[in-house]
Amino acid sequence: MRLAEYCRSAFVLGKAATLGANPRSMRHIFNPSAFSRYTREALFLHDTMFGRKLPAQNVYAMFPLNAEEEISFNLTDTALFGDVPSATADLISLCILARVAKPKVVFEIGTLSGSTALHFAINAPGAEIYSLDLPAESIPALRTTLMDNQHVEMHRSVPASALRSHPAGKRVRCLYGDSARFDYSPFHGRVDLFFIDGAHSYPYVRNDTLKALECCRPGSVMAWHDYGRHGVNGVSRWLHEFSAGRKIYCIPGGSLAYMRVE
Repeated sequence: MRLAEYCRSAFVLGKAATLGANPRSMRHIFNPSAFSRYTREALFLHDTMFGRKLPAQNVYAMFPLNAEEEISFNLTDTALFGDVPSATADLISLCILARVAKPKVVFEIGTLSGSTALHFAINAPGAEIYSLDLPAESIPALRTTLMDNQHVEMHRSVPASALRSHPAGKRVRCLYGDSARFDYSPFHGRVDLFFIDGAHSYPYVRNDTLKALECCRPGSVMAWHDYGRHGVNGVSRWLHEFSAGRKIYCIPGGSLAYMRVE
């Protein structure tokens, strides 16, 4: 990891700690990891109410329902997505997307534990589910963030562990490769729901989005994770740029951004 990336990460964490700290956060002052997590989440929640550039809209608003229709979805063990409310909102929105979009082909960049891929399989029972992840010990072709590297290291010993804990996990086809070098040609014009949750640096989010556009058919849905979160703001920077002339929304209270591919 280059010194510049460490310095940038330290600056982001310092900014989050300065702006997001409050008297209650002081209980974590001697636990740097918990303190950083608390202050970044506090700052994120503030921004969801007052500071985000993308307009907020629930995902089901893209798919008008009849008065008699109801939206139902399935969740597995809640331990898979942790105790952060915004992360729960993200996962629920992805489950709803898998229901209301009725995709035949779902493609995800960024498997890690396999939790989101598993929920796609559960909530889109007739779909083909593909999940692309970086192989172990691979060196990324483009710049990554310190947080990306930490998440990869966290799941390296037991990759895609969530897929082994549920029968629906067998329906997920795990693919391996660097998303900047992967051959997407077999998926061109085939994907109905494309979820981008790989490396969160600007170069990778930009690359993954442009590759996803080639794969998405007209009328499909593209979604990005971690929009608006501090420390992974390559996502926000790219989406603010990419949203010019496009209708891209974020969910209320969460970090999921999405759009219909025209």
